[in-house]
Amino acid sequence: MLSNVTLFLARRYLRAKRSFVSVITVISILGVAVGVLMMIVVSSVMKGFEGEFRKVLIGSEPHILLHPQGQKPASTKATAELLAQVRAQPDVLSASSYLRGVMYAEREGMQSGMDVIGLPEDGAKFYMAKIAPHRLEGSLELRHGGVVAADYIAGQLDAHPSDKISVYASTNVTSAVQRFRVASDEQDEAKRHAAYKNIKLHARELILQGYTRSETAGQYGYTTLETAQQVFDYGDQVSGVLIELKQPGEVKDVMKRFTAAGIIPAGWSASLWTDAGDARLAAMSNERVMMWIVLLIIAVVAAFSVMNTTITVTTQKRREIGVLTALGSRQSQIIGIFVAQAAFVGTLGTLTGLTLSGLVLWLRDDIRMGIAILSGGNADASSGMFLATIPAQIEPWFILATCLGSITLCLLAALPPAWLAARVDPAVALRD
Repeated sequence: MLSNVTLFLARRYLRAKRSFVSVITVISILGVAVGVLMMIVVSSVMKGFEGEFRKVLIGSEPHILLHPQGQKPASTKATAELLAQVRAQPDVLSASSYLRGVMYAEREGMQSGMDVIGLPEDGAKFYMAKIAPHRLEGSLELRHGGVVAADYIAGQLDAHPSDKISVYASTNVTSAVQRFRVASDEQDEAKRHAAYKNIKLHARELILQGYTRSETAGQYGYTTLETAQQVFDYGDQVSGVLIELKQPGEVKDVMKRFTAAGIIPAGWSASLWTDAGDARLAAMSNERVMMWIVLLIIAVVAAFSVMNTTITVTTQKRREIGVLTALGSRQSQIIGIFVAQAAFVGTLGTLTGLTLSGLVLWLRDDIRMGIAILSGGNADASSGMFLATIPAQIEPWFILATCLGSITLCLLAALPPAWLAARVDPAVALRD
């Protein structure tokens, strides 16, 4: 019975007529709703951006590259033995040899450089299928004498699929520069001219088969292993072993297991897909934590509005509190009235914020488009463009924690004024 009275009075105080209390109650509910809305929407969108960036890295970078230290060539025998051990591991989806180097490309006086990965037939089919979502034009099926480049490189060369481009190994260019310096220092003019004539770059012509989107697939070039061996003059040697994992997110744990099992040969090292974005991912994670702190401050401000409502009610209902105390109500019952009031405000505000956050996340791209139109920006994002839409990753545990935390903050904010109200002397309250 007493609990029913407590709830009755709490509801009555919240909807008091001809009073400012009803107005500030609405404001308090909206404040809590905005706090919950901001927490859920901002966290979901930032988590979505982090997830998209992680997917881009996983979808464009080799998961693991095992290679001799110092970028020395790997022998055919060592590579074959390593491949046999790696392919037997349950974590491995595919593994193949690879050759990696830098090519300088030229076409009609325009030049560019690209990091090229040469793959054998078995590895090329699997890996290029992974790159396929990033294709812009042409074919990604590697053929001898052909190369797949990034759109940025193709743009610098003004090249299109089926165009021929001349390529030079970076070591060849470096060697030519060194010979040019030696020739320039030659004092005898005849010998200097002869030295200049002996400087040759040994260009090879490759056909541009297609190109990929550089903003999502990076600026890698791809060719067959045989073509790369000829360009870089590697004979039958390779750079190492390229590994794709079933669970790329566990790459560091997989490397620990490889090391513990003695799979990685002595003098070899590993390059992981996380190496290309660890700093960026860590920065995004730190940014999200800082945003949580800012949003928590917003939630605390909303809780202060609940405290303000409770203070206002306890001030206006001072005489009624005195009457209840004189009639024998305990302090816990008086406190319960205002805590129940805060619970109502917190719960209704939290549910409102939860509903609004779901609506905002559902319509986030329409909202972006509307803002772009109103601000005079570009409302039409290309569907092939990276992050053409606003990503969002909803975490149920975070939503639950946000809702419970919001209600808890409202209850805690109501306790100080409720406790002070319960300690009022009934004689003083009635006299006032």
